[in-house]
Amino acid sequence: MYSIEAFSTFTLMRPVFITFLVLAVILLIAVVLFKTPKWITAFTISIVSIISIVVCAQLLFLEGIIVDELNLSGDPASLYMFFAITLLSILNLLIYFFRQEKRRESARAIYFNR
Repeated sequence: MYSIEAFSTFTLMRPVFITFLVLAVILLIAVVLFKTPKWITAFTISIVSIISIVVCAQLLFLEGIIVDELNLSGDPASLYMFFAITLLSILNLLIYFFRQEKRRESARAIYFNR
């Protein structure tokens, strides 16, 4: 399924990118749809997002080196998945912080309107 010689395109890193993309989508769904469980904190979302972006950037860089050494063409899908992972990670952070700010404002309004 994934090989070097099949289409002269290096696609061996694609499953790792897909895994990080699925992780980012699951985290986005958890942040948007569910009430904030105990395990979803600013620290958790920040660390998962930062690690996802850094690891995928390193994978993309190493894929470029490997492709150059083996005289193959790069995988454009990996680049697009990296962009999607970066966008979803930043979106996860922004949505979480905006929802937390909204909750704080509603809690203040309830407290001060007594």
